[in-house]
Amino acid sequence: MARAARRAWSDEEEESLLEKLTTLVDQGVWQAEHRFHPGYLEVLENQMRSSFPQGGIAQNHIEAKIKNWKQTCFQLQHMLQIPGFGWNATENRLLVEDAVWNEYVQVNQRARQMKEMQFPNYNRWCHCFGREY
Repeated sequence: MARAARRAWSDEEEESLLEKLTTLVDQGVWQAEHRFHPGYLEVLENQMRSSFPQGGIAQNHIEAKIKNWKQTCFQLQHMLQIPGFGWNATENRLLVEDAVWNEYVQVNQRARQMKEMQFPNYNRWCHCFGREY
C-alpha cells in the first residue's frame, strides 16, 4: 500500500467513517477484545470509496483518523478517572477546576487544548474502542 499524503477530513466524511466503523463493531465480525481484525481497513476503505468516490481516502488516512479518535477517547477516559474531573453531557466537554487542570497538563502536555474542546462523539468512540477502565 502506497503511503498517501495527510488529508483534511470534512465533517461529512468523519461522520460517515464513524457510522461505518460503528456498523462493523455492531456486526461483531471485525472486532474481538476491542481490537480490530486484519482486513477491517480495506473494508472501510471500500465503503468510503463508495460513499466518496472522488475523496481519495486511503487506508492510511482511515488508520490515522481511527488512531486519533482512539487516543482521544482513552485520554478522556483517563481524565474522567481522576478526582476533580467531570463530564458535561449536554455540551460534551470536560468539567474541571483550573487548579486540577493546571496540575494535569504539567504532566500531560498533549491534553492542553482539550479543556475547552467539545467531544460530541465521545460515547460513540467508547462504543467502538471499549473502555480501558
